[in-house]
Amino acid sequence: MNAPSSDTVAGTGTTAEVAGHGAAPRRESAAGIFFRKPMAVLFLAVLLAMVLVAFLGPVFAGNPVATGNPVLQPPSAEHPFGTDHLGRDFLARVLHGGRTSLIVGFSVALLCMTLAVVIGSLAGYYGGVIDTLLVKIIEFFQVIPGLVLALVAAALLGANVTMIIAIMAITMWPGVARIMRAEAARIAQLGYVESARAAGFSGPRILWSDVLPNAMAPVVVSTTMMVGIAILVESGLSFLGVGDANRPTWGSLLNEAQPYLSQAWWLALAPGLLIFLVVLSVNMLGDALNDALNPQIGKVK
Repeated sequence: MNAPSSDTVAGTGTTAEVAGHGAAPRRESAAGIFFRKPMAVLFLAVLLAMVLVAFLGPVFAGNPVATGNPVLQPPSAEHPFGTDHLGRDFLARVLHGGRTSLIVGFSVALLCMTLAVVIGSLAGYYGGVIDTLLVKIIEFFQVIPGLVLALVAAALLGANVTMIIAIMAITMWPGVARIMRAEAARIAQLGYVESARAAGFSGPRILWSDVLPNAMAPVVVSTTMMVGIAILVESGLSFLGVGDANRPTWGSLLNEAQPYLSQAWWLALAPGLLIFLVVLSVNMLGDALNDALNPQIGKVK
């Protein structure tokens, strides 16, 4: 007689429903809950539009470092966002800067989630010595001051986008890892996981098939929020001059605009507004995802 599969033993309750009380009432999908929220759909559209423009706009916007135009020219038909102090078209610089800022935000979030899922799930599921060791690693990285590390690395190695992404990911993943560890530890004690163990399934298979899918909801929400946090941190570093001088970002554009605010207000308006919209959008999406992936929390609200 063949042993039941891990998915059957440790599924989402279908085994218990069939064996006991029959089919449970159908629940609305997470996507259905999400798309019922008008504000979530609105901010998703805003974020997708900004990503599309940031990645396709530079193809048509021209060279962001080309000079020769009148300096500090106000917005006009020829230069919709005006020109900067060197006569460069500011629309081109904003679009190219948006591409870099968004790459930083999404790359940091993806790296943080990858590290957090691997380390946090192993710590939470296995416990014991493995948990103690991995928690010490999490705590070590959690106390590293990201800003100081970025300043030191920029002074020693030179500032570039790759270095900024790496430093932010190194210093930001522990928070998500703690969430993943707590969820994995909670789920590891549930009945369907115990049943899977009793049926003889291996730890890695249970972890992959049963623990991770059910533990990812708060991790996905935290990762979504981290996109905005990473863009804000990168903007702050660029504002302090710790950035890639060869690749404009919204933060570096704000830094360049600072001495000219009294006579060229438009230089700060576009990058500042776009940073605000991206951070607001990802935070609203994170809140909507939290309600969609955790329906009971949404009902309490």
